[in-house]
Parts: sequence; C-alpha cells; structure tokens
Amino acid sequence: MNTREKILTTAAFLFQKKGYHATGLNEIIKESGAPKGSLYYHFPNGKEELVAATIKLMGNKIQHQIEEELAKNSDPVKAIKEYILYLARNFNKKDQENCFSISLLALETVPISKSLQKTCTEVYELWTDTYYQKLVSSGFSSEKATELSLILQLMIEGAITISLIRNDTTMLVAAAEKIPIFLNSE
Repeated sequence: MNTREKILTTAAFLFQKKGYHATGLNEIIKESGAPKGSLYYHFPNGKEELVAATIKLMGNKIQHQIEEELAKNSDPVKAIKEYILYLARNFNKKDQENCFSISLLALETVPISKSLQKTCTEVYELWTDTYYQKLVSSGFSSEKATELSLILQLMIEGAITISLIRNDTTMLVAAAEKIPIFLNSE
C-alpha cells in the first residue's frame, strides 16, 4: 500500500468511526504513520480534498466488491441476497471496509460542500448501476431494472447505516431476507 492509499484508508476508518468533524488531519497522519508533509503533498487543498478522495477510493473498492459478489451467482435474487448476507457476516471485522457508509459522511459534509455532494452522488450512482447491470443481464427490462436498482441501493445503504448505528446486523439480515419477495414480486 502506497503512502497516499495508507492515508486514505486510515481516513476512511476514522471518518467512519468518529465522523468528519471529529477527525483531525493530525490524527490521520498519526494513525496512518505517514510523514506530515505527505498528507499536504497528496492533498494540497486540505481536508475536503482528502474526504473526496476517501469517498472515491472506498466507493470504487466497494463497487468492485459488489461486482465480485454478484458474479458468484447467475440468479440476481440469490446473488443480491447473498451479497447482503456477506456484508452481515463480515460486519464486525476490524476494518469494516465492506460496511463503509457514504451516507454518514454525506450527512455531515453535503450541507457544507457542493463538491462532496457531487462525489457522494457519483459513488451512489456507481453502486446503483452495478445492481442495474446485474438485473438487466438477468432479463429485467431496463425500465424495471432502473427502478429496482435504485430501491436496492436505498435498502442496502439504509440497512448498513442502521447496522452501524446499532452495531448489529439485524437490519442487514432483514434486508437480505426480503430480497426474494421484493424481486420476485415484480
């Protein structure tokens, strides 16, 4: 892992754990073990640039994870259900990278930054498109896949957020169990 990615991974963990406002740049430097100058070298425009890069990095990692998990099963109902159960099984792992919630950062930063609002929107669209692609490739019409992929994104992100707040996986498991009913009723 290079210095930039180490800073971003540390920042992601701290933003998730403590929030945007409660996480300072000095704390990120200390926890990452990176030299102080490297943070300013990689993110010369400060904390907002760091947060945007963190959201993009985590967004891309999670998007690839979603693709990998959905590719394990050709049936979209089983694939999506298994992906959510995968999140639940891995919820309490140390890094919780798989349960990184963009919404927690978005709620703190969107009111103060149009740039971060745009970044969060792009990540949500990337994830939603991944669900859309799975549904279309499985025979859903484009119109139906558009509607369902948005609702899936809302359901999964909501379940992750509530699971993080409660520090349990009840909502993730509940969401997973409703996937067959939700997708088969359409």
